[in-house]
Amino acid sequence: MDIAEKIMAIKTEIIDEVKQENNNQIEKKRKELQKRYDNFQEELDNKQKNIINNYENMAEQKREQIISRAILEKKNLKRKKLNDSINNFIQELHEKLDEFTAEKDYCLFIFNSIKAAAKELPDQEFTVLLREKDSEFKSDLEELLEKEMDDYQFEMRLTEKIKSGGFIIKAKNNQQMIENTFAALIDSFREEIAIELKNNILTQK
Repeated sequence: MDIAEKIMAIKTEIIDEVKQENNNQIEKKRKELQKRYDNFQEELDNKQKNIINNYENMAEQKREQIISRAILEKKNLKRKKLNDSINNFIQELHEKLDEFTAEKDYCLFIFNSIKAAAKELPDQEFTVLLREKDSEFKSDLEELLEKEMDDYQFEMRLTEKIKSGGFIIKAKNNQQMIENTFAALIDSFREEIAIELKNNILTQK
């Protein structure tokens, strides 16, 4: 399978995940993957530092200096290529998710995710933040939640902080919150994307 097919497979998997995963699974996965991604970035930084140290140790011999510099430049070029590829992929993913927010399933996804998130928090009164574009179905959400979760109280608000879709739910009494925005979801998959692209970019000679 070439890189284009691998990237397309990842796109399909992520979009399906958006429509199916509940907020608790997403939050747990986000923390795990963010930690792994940070480790990955640290590994790249350490590799670059090692190259620089080797270059300084061989500074007495001009030929070795040139070789070390060439190696460093090559690795930096590959790293830049990796970062550019990650950014391009994430931009495409944002566009796909933006298309999803225009579908009827998006409102149902938000409704089911809010129900799941409310049951995860130890409270019965919540403030739910939605992006301003979702004002068109805000009243529908309030009606559905009141009908199906009459033991809970939800205050729906619009905010500019959420750009790409999803929501943030806050417990009024204990101040706990869950972020189920698409931006957070994309961040949770960033490390998986980086590893896949790394295997196809940084390993190339």
